[in-house]
Amino acid sequence: MTHPLVILAKESAGLEQALSILRVEFNKLEQPKSSSDDDAMQVNPEDPIFGSLSVAPHDIEMTLLRYLKVARSSLSKRYKEDDHKIAEVALERIRSTLQYRSDYDVLAMHAPGMARKIMYHDTNPGACLYAADSGLTDKKGRPALIGRLGLMIDENAEQHEPLVPANHLRALMFAFERLASSLRLLEGKDRAFYILDCSMDKISAPDLYTDTDPRPRNWSRFGSLSVDGLSMSSNKKSTITIPGVLPHLNYHKTISPGLPVLREALRQLTEYYPNVMERVFFVRAPFSFRAFMKVFSLMVDKESAEKFVVVPWGSESKVLLDVFHENELPFEFGGKGPSLGRDDFLRVAADRYEAHVSRSLLPSLDNDCSSPYFNTSEDIPLKKAVTRSKINDAIAGVSSTKDEAISLHGGYSIDGAGVKLYVSNEEDEVPLGEFNERTELVLLSSQDTSKRRKKLIWPVAGWVEIPQEEGKVD
Repeated sequence: MTHPLVILAKESAGLEQALSILRVEFNKLEQPKSSSDDDAMQVNPEDPIFGSLSVAPHDIEMTLLRYLKVARSSLSKRYKEDDHKIAEVALERIRSTLQYRSDYDVLAMHAPGMARKIMYHDTNPGACLYAADSGLTDKKGRPALIGRLGLMIDENAEQHEPLVPANHLRALMFAFERLASSLRLLEGKDRAFYILDCSMDKISAPDLYTDTDPRPRNWSRFGSLSVDGLSMSSNKKSTITIPGVLPHLNYHKTISPGLPVLREALRQLTEYYPNVMERVFFVRAPFSFRAFMKVFSLMVDKESAEKFVVVPWGSESKVLLDVFHENELPFEFGGKGPSLGRDDFLRVAADRYEAHVSRSLLPSLDNDCSSPYFNTSEDIPLKKAVTRSKINDAIAGVSSTKDEAISLHGGYSIDGAGVKLYVSNEEDEVPLGEFNERTELVLLSSQDTSKRRKKLIWPVAGWVEIPQEEGKVD
């Protein structure tokens, strides 16, 4: 395995002076704020990509180089050799990323149990997460995200469950964040890959259709909420608190499903995770998607655009087997590896996220117990991630778990089938949606029994109308 210093020497070729300049300025971002600089964005020391308590110095250096490369690529020919200008542009982009990570509370995505909350529709309605890291690696051991865009589509080009853009984008960025934060030079992981299967028709992806595989989608494994009041363009109120995993960016609350959501996801990936991907492969892309990618590639820097690879139909194995081992690449992509199982790979990914929640935050430096990154300090950033997650749940008015809702808040559980969800207990309010079978709900016990609507405290917050009280269970 290549030593981190060798990797850094190769990556920094031609950028040595710009890196020196950027390193000085970045170090200032790690210092406590002064009273005269209250608006300055600082690095959270527990940040799993930028923070010195969570990331080894050589991995932070690699992150700085990623920003320098895209900064240089975005500049005109006049400034491409100007080290100060390159560092200036990179620093501004880092500041923008830090602001995004603060506003989006990215650290909370690393809390134990977050995969369960953010990937499934009882706790994050309409997330429709179609991409995750299920364990595929390239020939060098670097991780690959796998996505199946068609999971949201059925025979009539209707979504199996209405997509809620704000919840979907947070779930998708969870997958990107966990992938990016897993990159560690000591493990040979300098960059990652993304294979996005764009097939949506019965010929190219028959397993996506109900008459071929009638099972509910994996994201409905624990039940779901038909979120008609939040889907498509039916709700443009930016002030509404969307039930799901918080926080949301304000403009995500009014974005429309379809290409606008895909464009926003790709924008966030290229803007806030620059140069993380070695390649992004778009497999079996229809003409409309290929046309979209040509336009989108013009909107990003050259360094990012060159990483997009639209794989010609029928050439999946020819292209992908140059990167991945034949016995590991899923056969849906031309390999002889395990099948994706329609969306079974998402369940595998969810289990992996929970199993690796601690390791993703702190690398082990050859078990050197004198190192500040030795695994005995794992609980430091995890505690902060848990705290942030619980704060977000409190803002949403929801309990963090079912057990907590029952034991700490005195709730009782009911079968949610047919139960309608409302934002408030106002009588003239239109319901946001209706819970489906298999969904278990926890209601607050101490409330006015004469009122028709009851306070819901898990898996999402709101008010509900129960068809019949006989649904109460132990």
